[in-house]
Amino acid sequence: PAGSAPLPILAGIPILVSPPGCGDPAPFLLLLVPSAPAHFAQRQAVRDTWGGSGGLPTRTLFGLGVPVEEGDAVGAVGAAVQEEARRHGDVVQGAFADTYANLTRKTLLLLGWAAARCPGARFVLKADDDAFVHVPGLLTLLRGWRTPARLYLGRVHWRVRPERDPRGRHHVPASLYAAAAFPPYCSGSAYVLSAPAVLAVLAVAPRVPPVGPEDVFVGLCARRAGLAPRHSARMAGAARFPLDPCCYGGVLLSAHRLRPPELRRAWELARGGAAACSPLQRVLGVLRCKALAALQG
Repeated sequence: PAGSAPLPILAGIPILVSPPGCGDPAPFLLLLVPSAPAHFAQRQAVRDTWGGSGGLPTRTLFGLGVPVEEGDAVGAVGAAVQEEARRHGDVVQGAFADTYANLTRKTLLLLGWAAARCPGARFVLKADDDAFVHVPGLLTLLRGWRTPARLYLGRVHWRVRPERDPRGRHHVPASLYAAAAFPPYCSGSAYVLSAPAVLAVLAVAPRVPPVGPEDVFVGLCARRAGLAPRHSARMAGAARFPLDPCCYGGVLLSAHRLRPPELRRAWELARGGAAACSPLQRVLGVLRCKALAALQG
């Protein structure tokens, strides 16, 4: 409307909804979750499981765009999102269409919020809204990391070739990115950046070709910023793991493609801890969980 105040800007993106920034003390780990506006059940499942602090030094933030089916932020879904944001105080919404093509903008929005509104957080985790994260295990890992200053950690993909088919969802024309393969990058299902790494990615992002998907773009930013991805086999890529007590209780730090009821069950298993693993299962670790995933298909 004429005369209205301009929208605040984060990472070059206008903001429609934003919660208060982090207080003192800041969370050790900020959990950033891109989500679609209509994914109310997924967001609530995350809140009820690994996204609920439970006394841990964490805070969760969901990143959304504007519902495409409504074209604005004031339709039925948009109004429900605004009410959700008021009730929970954990939603940031950018003034852009919520489409797959804009997932990179959504991630930059979340990273920009982290840098501007929660600069005291030591680490951020970006995870999908259908992901499981073993937050206590991840906190233990990060607290013991010897060189955390420029950490970029996840399940690393190597030698991934750009999709050149114009009909493909991830089409990357050679005019945009000419190399035969992308540099190594962490799977977008879940990855960790230290606070200095977040700033480094944001600093170079405007000069990096807008290549999709989002995890490839972040990997390109990391390469330009001099960040080397660190691989963790305990963080899932595309595999879909069965609900096994040992895998979720004592092995996996993250898993992917869980529906809300499955996520709640996985969290129950995680709370059981590594006691669910036999000595042999502990030795086999991720290899056993991968084998179970392969058998499940």
